[in-house]
Amino acid sequence: MKYWKQGFYDEPVDGSVEITEEYYQELLAGQSAGLIIVESKNCYPILVEYEYDIEEVRKMKISEIQIFDKSANVNSFKIQRKSVWLDKSTRVGLFNSISIEKNAGKTHTILWYDAIKYIIPIPDALAMLNEIEMYALNCYNVTQSHIAAVRSLQTIQEVENYNFKIGYPVKLNFPG
Repeated sequence: MKYWKQGFYDEPVDGSVEITEEYYQELLAGQSAGLIIVESKNCYPILVEYEYDIEEVRKMKISEIQIFDKSANVNSFKIQRKSVWLDKSTRVGLFNSISIEKNAGKTHTILWYDAIKYIIPIPDALAMLNEIEMYALNCYNVTQSHIAAVRSLQTIQEVENYNFKIGYPVKLNFPG
């Protein structure tokens, strides 16, 4: 036999209720499956599903938004039909390097991505980087507007039903 009073005991404590070994194992199995053990009105241990409050649901939804924002669903464009992404520091570095190449009189630059070499006219490369930067900025603004919208929702159902995968700009597609 086991005993319960806001926790399990092997020996009776003042105000505890007796439970069978079988029910004790059932409670532990339920807890391992994600349920929580609470006391019923008569102080008997029972299993229930955890109920998230609105703030917890908001945090989970915002986390989903941030994960989506970092995914290839948002962070990608096509160049010669290949899916590519350049993070902010790479874009800035490339812009600076290509500008230096332009000032040195070069007409083409080389962009390496995933062991593939792209030879691009410098004006096209700079224009491409500008478009990517604007795309990234627009995506950032959409993501932040979704986060703000979720923070303003008043019910758990509204938060759970909020579709954050909409409103993003059309992905860029460069012929190469």
